[in-house]
Amino acid sequence: MELTDQLGQEIIRRLSRYIDVAINLMDATGKIVASTNTARINQIHGGAQRVIETLEAQQITKEISNQYSNTKPGVNLPIFHRGELAGVVGLTGDPDQVFQAAGMTQGSVEITLEQLYIQKQSFYQERQWNHWFHQLISNRETEDLEKEARYSLRADLKKAWQVFVFQTPYPYNFAERLRIQAEQLKLNPLFILPFQENSVVMPLPFQEHLPPIKTDGPAAVGEPGYSAKGIYTSFQQATQTLDIAGKAGKIIYSGSLKMERLLSSIPKDTYTEITEPYANRLNQLEAAYLETLHSFFNNALKMNRTADDLHVHRNTLHYRLDQVHKKVGLDARNFKDAIILQAILVNR
Repeated sequence: MELTDQLGQEIIRRLSRYIDVAINLMDATGKIVASTNTARINQIHGGAQRVIETLEAQQITKEISNQYSNTKPGVNLPIFHRGELAGVVGLTGDPDQVFQAAGMTQGSVEITLEQLYIQKQSFYQERQWNHWFHQLISNRETEDLEKEARYSLRADLKKAWQVFVFQTPYPYNFAERLRIQAEQLKLNPLFILPFQENSVVMPLPFQEHLPPIKTDGPAAVGEPGYSAKGIYTSFQQATQTLDIAGKAGKIIYSGSLKMERLLSSIPKDTYTEITEPYANRLNQLEAAYLETLHSFFNNALKMNRTADDLHVHRNTLHYRLDQVHKKVGLDARNFKDAIILQAILVNR
């Protein structure tokens, strides 16, 4: 990680609030790239060059300061990043008095460089995954993408994955919160990506039990699928499930809505031809009748369970279903009619 003038000046600006002596930051050639004394910027620092030659700290007293060009008494310490010399930090003053502050400054700069490196690597990897995922969704050419994931992204896809899709108006903010959750829960996601305008996508290695992920908006998880093709299929399942039954604050399994997903996949022309006359009548029904139909289907066409769910007498339930039959032309107690009614409700 290179110690640039822009980065150096920002570090100097922040550290100078707490350190009341002159601070200089030099790059790996010994040139001053940032200083509390801006007049010294771009000058070659002799003490820093000595640090670069020896890779050791240099305490420069007043008596020997004239041995180094453009150098004042103080302490100069090497800055390392990932085993390589990234620059030198120097504090002006009596070496005995400023040595501790110089060490703290050295540590602060090295931590900053490491954090920036991690952020840069994460950003670069996120861009790579973003491109990879868009290619998967657009082309479905999984063989080349599996090679890219293995060799460029260092990810082994040869396992079962489940894709979580979260809907949120603030995908970038939610993605950051989700990364924190994933780390705390040790989920090991393949990636966490803001996708399109209002979604976040997260493929996880398959688990028997759903991890306790928190979400404010609607969310769904596809069924487990193997390798890149499985990721594609699981993503499509989760997306379809969200369109059908997304509820704020809940994660819905696509496997629990197989029938609904099948009905929602009927070609539009065929669906319209068969359902339009009934749909127009159904949409004119009072809310109580629609609630009754939803409950009846959710309770597997069981009269007693539906009546208990709605807190009505069984006779009241029969009356409502009779009225639906009379007004719409379909009897929910008849299996074939029930399928058409369910299709209309799923696609409303």
